[in-house]
Amino acid sequence: MSASHSRRSTELDSASILVSFSPQLTQAFADLAAAVHFSQDFDRDIFGIVKDWGQGKTKSLRNVLIALPSIADETVKHIHATGDERAKEAWKEIQLEMAEERGFSLNSRRAGFSSPG
Repeated sequence: MSASHSRRSTELDSASILVSFSPQLTQAFADLAAAVHFSQDFDRDIFGIVKDWGQGKTKSLRNVLIALPSIADETVKHIHATGDERAKEAWKEIQLEMAEERGFSLNSRRAGFSSPG
């Protein structure tokens, strides 16, 4: 088998892998969304992502990898600007739940999923 064929057969497209958050992680994102809902120190586009994740919306691995650093940046910026303890606790919970063994799972779109991520 050629090296290029072997590589193609093992490469995964991050847009075709769906991420499912545990109920606890989903709730932590919902808590963060509630904490920053009216904040002028939190980007509205990023807020939309946090809100969607807190509602359990489908997301691709690609979108999670791209959005998570921006969510972290906006959350830290918001906490520093406002001293918001609710946002601080929600972010801490997100970090803890993300690290849990069952904090999230990955699924292939081919396994019956067809929602955009």
